This record gives sequence, structure tokens and C-alpha cells, in this order.
Amino acid sequence: MEPGIVNLLAQGNGLLVAGLILLGAGMLMLVMTINAFATSRLKKSHLLMARRNRMSLGSLLTRVLLSFLLIFFALSVFLTGAALRSYTIFTKQDLVGRLECMQYNSEQKSMLVKLVAIVQGQELHAQTYALPGDQWEVNARILKWTPRANLLGLHTAYRLNMIKGIYQNPGDETKRAHQAYALSPGQDWFWTLLTRYQKYLPFVQAVYGNAVSNPIQPGEVYEIYVTTSGLSAQKR
Repeated sequence: MEPGIVNLLAQGNGLLVAGLILLGAGMLMLVMTINAFATSRLKKSHLLMARRNRMSLGSLLTRVLLSFLLIFFALSVFLTGAALRSYTIFTKQDLVGRLECMQYNSEQKSMLVKLVAIVQGQELHAQTYALPGDQWEVNARILKWTPRANLLGLHTAYRLNMIKGIYQNPGDETKRAHQAYALSPGQDWFWTLLTRYQKYLPFVQAVYGNAVSNPIQPGEVYEIYVTTSGLSAQKR
């Protein structure tokens, strides 16, 4: 199978289409059967009428039964596709970055990490960041759609904001140095307007800031995803 067909079936879209086609075929078969039977009833013949009626009635029952079986099978396929599509939509996650923990100085509490941004499956250039702290953090702006909009095919929109180092100890967080780097430089007026007028926008459930973080461990690599609920980080 081609990868595109596999993905289509995995998301349930293929089953939805197949279910609709089979449902249409079943309904058409049922209508044609009823129409053919009604037409045969209008034929004028006295001696052969009873014989023809018996044959027509048997044929009618057989075709109607086959039609209902096809319709039932079509509905089963359609509902299975709808369930698979719903599951795929609400568990979908887009890979948006890969972060590698390179170095950590426990005395100075400083780290070196490398982040590769990923847009629509394409890796952008890697960037290395020197950060004070013992835990890295990546944050973003998130546009969360309503469940109805998700079912229509809309997935969580995002804008990566910055990467920075933070401290696990509240005392260090208060006293020690901080440094942050912009991941999407410049003012994005689109997201500013989204944040300000989100309550007036149809199908928008929320626009908010979201972050993911983990303690620095040299050699570890994390994949950063956007899900229907925001950012997540998974260790490779």
C-alpha cells in the first residue's frame, strides 16, 4: 500500500468514505427494488398475474433483505471510521522540535542545549543555547480549538516563543541569574489579536501560554510535541 492510503485508513477517513459509498449503494438498491416491484404490479395479466406476483414477491423479499444487509454493513463501516477518526484527532500530536542536553555545570548551575525546530516535518537549522539554571524550559502560545472544530479537522495551532533556563529550587530561582532566547523573534500581531479577541472567535476554545520543561541531563534527547492540550516532551 502507498503511505498516503495507509495514513488515510489509519485516520478513519477511508472507512468513512467507504461507508458512505456502501450506504449509497444500499439505498439505491433498495429504491430500485421497490420501484421494480411497483412497476410489475401495474402490468395487466389475469392468468399470469398470480404467478408473476409470487415470483416478484420472492424476488422483492430477497433484494430487500440484501439491501438492508448492505445498509447495515455500510453503517458499521461508517461508525467504525468515525470512531477511528475521533480517536486519531484527539490523540494527534505534531513534532515541533528536538532538544538535546549537551553539557551541565553543577557548580555554576549552567547548561548547554541544542534545539532543532521542526515545521511540517522539516527540520530547520539547529541552534545551541547557553542557559543558566538546572532545568530547561520551552514555552509557546497555544490556540486550542473546540472539540467540534477538532472533528472538522482543525488541529492545535502554536507559536514557539522562547527557550530559557529555570531552577528547581525556589531560592535559586529568586537569587540566581536568568537568560531567555526568542524562538520566534519580533512581535506577532496575529497572535496578539487572537489573545485579545479570542472570546469573539468561533470554534476557538482558548488562546494561552504553555510551557514544557525537564531537568538537564547531558546526553538526553527530548522530542517536543504539540497536542490538543498543549506542549509535551518525550524522551527518546
